[in-house]
Amino acid sequence: MRSAQFMVILVAAMMLLSGNASASLYQLSKISGSVYAAIAEPNGKAASNAFFVVTDYEVILAGAHFIPEGVKELLAEIGKITPLPVQKVILTHHHRGFNYLDFDLPEKSEIVASVNVWQALKGESREFKNPAVVFENVLTLNRGKTSLVIMNAGPGHSTGDVIVYLPKESILFASDLLFHDTVGFMGEASIHEWGESLDMMERLAPAIVIPGVGKVADSGAIERFRKFYRAFMTEIIRNVEKGNSFSQAKKEFSLPQYKSLPGYDTFLEVNLERAYKQFKSSR
Repeated sequence: MRSAQFMVILVAAMMLLSGNASASLYQLSKISGSVYAAIAEPNGKAASNAFFVVTDYEVILAGAHFIPEGVKELLAEIGKITPLPVQKVILTHHHRGFNYLDFDLPEKSEIVASVNVWQALKGESREFKNPAVVFENVLTLNRGKTSLVIMNAGPGHSTGDVIVYLPKESILFASDLLFHDTVGFMGEASIHEWGESLDMMERLAPAIVIPGVGKVADSGAIERFRKFYRAFMTEIIRNVEKGNSFSQAKKEFSLPQYKSLPGYDTFLEVNLERAYKQFKSSR
């Protein structure tokens, strides 16, 4: 098994094992009249944020890294807010090789996925049992006063990422294309394309941003992550152009201004390896 693949599995296992089974996995907060953010508790089993919208006749849930315990908790919390069923789940991305993620979704819910996400799901050994709507570029769901614009951003954080924008409310759910004041997992990233996705999200100029990791923020969170992303890539390019081997790059890589961010040390090696190999191969 390649070292990068091993690190992906190791990191995911650490996330799943670090949480307390009796503790809440998400912290819910009301964003607007019908929009709620489900922020993953730090160091818990839920590795990514989710959000949901209560429409006139159904609840639409969005997110990724869904585990059975997390789905159960989200359904229970939604049930306290509304008797309406969760009829749609927008799956924003899926990491290949993780059959325990994103498969145990509400039985009667219809899954909305981009072509990229669907291909990742269908490549797993488990059978995906939910009905699904698969789209290529953009899908708009109009539900009474609420519209959800679901956009396929393509490869970025993973082999395929989806964002959800509510134009009337000016709310963006960026999923793991955005880490807010933290460093997240970049071990399956498409390094060059990720920057293009950040450009696109910034052009939307959302008033409220729900990141994949971190707290709810405004559009400034996109710019702050962009600055980290540019600094990270600049340091990678410096090492590659210098002719450093990967082991040398690990020793010389330095971003002191970001070293205090949560997740920096945890994900440094796997993130560095992914970016180094992509830049090295593209020269």
